[in-house]
Amino acid sequence: MKTNFYTYCILKYKHSPYLDESINIGVLIYFADTKRFSFKYSKNLSRVKCIYDNVPEKTIKEYIRQIDKHLKIHQEVTNNLFPLNDLNLKNFLSSYILPNDGTVLQFSHFKTDLLRGYSEDFIERIILEKVFIDDIKHSVQQQQEPKLLSKFKTNLKEHGLNNFKHNSNRYIEEYVLINETGSEFKFDIAWQNGTLNLVKPVGFDLKEGRGILDKAHKNFGQFYDLEKEAEEKKLRYDLIIGKPKSKDLFRDFDHAIKLLQKVNHVSLIDEDELDAYSIKVIKEISKTIL
Repeated sequence: MKTNFYTYCILKYKHSPYLDESINIGVLIYFADTKRFSFKYSKNLSRVKCIYDNVPEKTIKEYIRQIDKHLKIHQEVTNNLFPLNDLNLKNFLSSYILPNDGTVLQFSHFKTDLLRGYSEDFIERIILEKVFIDDIKHSVQQQQEPKLLSKFKTNLKEHGLNNFKHNSNRYIEEYVLINETGSEFKFDIAWQNGTLNLVKPVGFDLKEGRGILDKAHKNFGQFYDLEKEAEEKKLRYDLIIGKPKSKDLFRDFDHAIKLLQKVNHVSLIDEDELDAYSIKVIKEISKTIL
């Protein structure tokens, strides 16, 4: 008897246990007529890496490789697990493919529907278009943040950075912070004035409001996770904020700023305040002149 239905679920990457957010990185479709699995996934994880720092890329790719391997093994076996639908696919995946053990990868959004006369290839294309949004583009983001950093460094030089011998303990470029798990977080500049202030530009001149919110969540999660290091090492995280040009994005930008302001040990410097901030930095690090 023809079963004439398909079931699909989405493979999601969840970066932090503290944040209820995830990114679609794969989709698994099971076609009951042919008992065939179709597993499509991101080959380079570009969507994940453009939103989050310190992504465990090798670990994720190994999980995906194992998922693909075990799906092929079970596809060749006929047993009482088949045919699968949204009621038992979840149990099948957790028992044989990807255990629910709190890893960064999770299968979710299970749904079963009829083929309705469409081909399996057509169903695959429709589902892929539905569950995968365009990657967040790097172009605007990469243009704004280097510009913010360049403007800051130019201001520092204009206010006398090169006119004195600054103590390396009070002014450091390319500072690396290592947290308790051994993960590295890179900051462009660090300067001392009682606390060690780690500087990072964060540009929000993106194409869509969703991108602004994703980036805010990313930074919120990162600096929330680094609160312990800030307390123990007397750190402050100075984020140079780049604003969006489109007025349509101001509402999302305001929400992003309010979110970042909730994190302890984070100070936000508007790009329009860079000159005053640069003078403050020079004043502090110049105290080491002999």
